[in-house]
Amino acid sequence: MSRPLAVALLTNLYPPYVVGGYEILAREVADALRARGHVVHVLTGRGRLLRDDGFTHPAFDLDLDRKEQVFLGGLAPTLARAIRWHLFHPPTYRRVRRVLGLLRPDVSVAWNLYGASLAPLIAASRSPAVSVAQPADRWLLHGLTDPVAAAPGLEGPGRLAFRLLCRALRPAVGRLAAPRRLFAVSDFIRGLHLGAGFPAERTATIHLGVDVGCFPVAPPRPAGARPWRLAFAGQLWEGKGPQVAVEALALLRERGRVPAPALEIFGTGTAGFEAMLDERARSLGVAAAVRRHGFVPREQLGAALGACDAFLFCSTWDEPFSRGLLEAMACGLPTVATTTGGTPEAVAHEENGLLVPPGDAPALARAVERLILEPQLAERLGRAAAEDVRKRWSFDDYVGRLERAWTAAAGEERRKPGAG
Repeated sequence: MSRPLAVALLTNLYPPYVVGGYEILAREVADALRARGHVVHVLTGRGRLLRDDGFTHPAFDLDLDRKEQVFLGGLAPTLARAIRWHLFHPPTYRRVRRVLGLLRPDVSVAWNLYGASLAPLIAASRSPAVSVAQPADRWLLHGLTDPVAAAPGLEGPGRLAFRLLCRALRPAVGRLAAPRRLFAVSDFIRGLHLGAGFPAERTATIHLGVDVGCFPVAPPRPAGARPWRLAFAGQLWEGKGPQVAVEALALLRERGRVPAPALEIFGTGTAGFEAMLDERARSLGVAAAVRRHGFVPREQLGAALGACDAFLFCSTWDEPFSRGLLEAMACGLPTVATTTGGTPEAVAHEENGLLVPPGDAPALARAVERLILEPQLAERLGRAAAEDVRKRWSFDDYVGRLERAWTAAAGEERRKPGAG
């Protein structure tokens, strides 16, 4: 590599402000690229707890200290908020342009702009640096093709007014925001963008990776006639399916074919959803067998997962490509996952895990029961999962793929006629 790459990473949330693992991954990628000699600046919202390191810039007009209200439904949807969060926000556009003008990066990477509108991406696309989108969900599709879909809580006249405004402005916004390159987190996400008209030659899939050093293979636990500990890890909301795991647990205990297992839940959500989950466990008679551990730091999560017997990945939404799933697989846990989104790109049925339909608690219970009753199958799947993650999904390899893709994109921009 002839010279270090200068990167501007644009992301709505940034640690310690997180909703899911993708925000944590953003900082890990930034730190890893810096360790390789590159210069990485992060443009994000405003927050009192952000690093004051000269590389973290509060350029978005998002109050990260109120992330629950902004990102988790704590604020009532209004027309003004829908425009500001999902269509275009002039103050954010001006701040991002100003910061990019000072930084002069080689490449500007839009990591996740949900809640920040397309203003940062428009600012990046109009700067001299090549603009890259790195979508891990549908935020870019919503912004470019259907911003109304990003504001489901907006109803009545406000929704109609927003729809009419999007119809009038979306063509111009889409044209100005279109990134030069798109690197999707999975073939599933890439396929959605190809279906929306993104040129195939300007898109690619870059699957993410995990630090396997933090998730060592757990020592074998003798099966015997003992209750299993089932693990669920992730953000607690309906789309992740923890309620399905609770329902499956109740079915397992009701059927009585295996020693009654327990469910260990790692993660947090809104107070309302957590209360609903607890009430669901009580109503099904399994409250004593469901243990919620809250947020567990990544440094401790590997050991916590390794003390369990199987991992339940219960997403009912189109999960793009889950880092948490890979982390559990890295620990050697036999995994039961749903078939949504990009998950089958990591889990091959009966090769390194079991796949079941989303939202199907009986199917989930039957798959877990099968693992308990067939210990050799459980051991084989867990071993294959750990080997597969180390072979295909390591964090270092992932950073290397990003490094090569972003460097190539910046190089193509510099070779354009008249490029400086």
